[in-house]
Amino acid sequence: MKQGIANIWLLGMIIVFIAMFSAYIATTINYSKAFKMKNEMLSIIEKHHGVTSNLGQQGESVTNPGQRITVDLGAAQTINYYLRGMGYNTKGKCPRNNDNTDVPGTWYGVYDMDLENKGLELFQMSELVQTSEKKYYWCFAKYDAQLRTGTYTSAYYKVRVFYGFDLPVLSTFLSVKVDGMSDEVYDLQDSSNNPDIDSRNIVQISSENYDYVSRR
Repeated sequence: MKQGIANIWLLGMIIVFIAMFSAYIATTINYSKAFKMKNEMLSIIEKHHGVTSNLGQQGESVTNPGQRITVDLGAAQTINYYLRGMGYNTKGKCPRNNDNTDVPGTWYGVYDMDLENKGLELFQMSELVQTSEKKYYWCFAKYDAQLRTGTYTSAYYKVRVFYGFDLPVLSTFLSVKVDGMSDEVYDLQDSSNNPDIDSRNIVQISSENYDYVSRR
């Protein structure tokens, strides 16, 4: 009898250890994936000189002649395509505007990654974050890099992406945020300085001090 109880107890300990180890491995993998996605998102924004919006046009593939592909997409559309290609579908909470308890700034939340390929402009897939209750796929904010001069000629961009847990219970309600800040971006293409931009796609610039924000 005692031997049977001891075996059950040992089996229970082994199961708990395996579950904890599996959770640790899953968390590490998901965090690494989210960290990689965050870096790629910032790279896309820097290459496009802002969170630009462009539905692109059809062009011929260089690697597969005869195949038609969509080229010249904006940063927002490119990021959505990239995240979808990574199998990303996690949602989380973005910093609420006018709320300094998280990360200050004028934050936008992307609520539609255009899974149906409808062709969405930035203003059709994102909105200014007004509540801490709604969840988004990813978030971004734009900070003036020339705050002291007021010239608004360059900016920094901050993004937030989320990662969940591949565990039955935790995955339903828990996601963890990963934040990142871009290098200084010049020749901004998502502001009113761009004469070709649709005014609805202009990304508002935050007035918060960048030095303060970067330390958050």
